[in-house]
Amino acid sequence: MAIVSEAAFDELIHAPLRLQICALLSPVRSLPFSDIRDSLEVSDSVLSKHLSALAGAGYVEVSRVRASSRSRRQVTLNGPGRAALRGHLAALQAIVVAAEPAAAPSNARSRVRQQARREIAPNPQIA
Repeated sequence: MAIVSEAAFDELIHAPLRLQICALLSPVRSLPFSDIRDSLEVSDSVLSKHLSALAGAGYVEVSRVRASSRSRRQVTLNGPGRAALRGHLAALQAIVVAAEPAAAPSNARSRVRQQARREIAPNPQIA
């Protein structure tokens, strides 16, 4: 059963490449640095910069693992990172719901839209 996170727009995750990194890591335990780099079609330095930002926030862990005779970097989206991603995705969904035109006036739909508008307020803890 998935843990539901409170909707919280996360400026750090929202950057397109960081959001893609988190989305790639979400369904798996970890991925090699090179797989992420190749999937996103970015340079090592660009990926390293974004991973450093995510690691600084405590969202990902980058570790070295021995494979054959080589040392490779492995990237893991940890618990706080997964929770932040779920919260950010919930906030994005709330924005989408709030932006959809109402097909017909409905008390239930109005309540959902009002709740969505409250949830899209930026998280004051993120600066």
